[in-house]
Amino acid sequence: MVRSEVYRARKFEGKIDPEATRLRIAALKQDMVEQQLQRQAELVSLEKDIKGIVEAQGVPTIFVPQYLNVGRQLWSLSGRFSGQTFISEAQTIARKWVARGLNQAIVNQILAYFNVPPIS
Repeated sequence: MVRSEVYRARKFEGKIDPEATRLRIAALKQDMVEQQLQRQAELVSLEKDIKGIVEAQGVPTIFVPQYLNVGRQLWSLSGRFSGQTFISEAQTIARKWVARGLNQAIVNQILAYFNVPPIS
């Protein structure tokens, strides 16, 4: 059954009620803050590790953010995928960054950090 535009508009309007949203956020705020703090701590640790890998290779400072982006994207994937799917997706991300000009050997070291086989 197809719902009318009037029904859909009322339903949408009910979802964006500021008071309902405020109450929902207030009820979940403590858990949201705890989860955010945990994820930020994981991300900081990851970035320090990736920066260590990159700086050990003598990469110019201007390129460090791109290698950090590789690590961040792989980290993001690791939260959504596992097993062979994660490996395939991670290697696709790595190939993209190598195609953009990053050093393949360094990108492979970042892959190894995530226990992903190197790209060739």
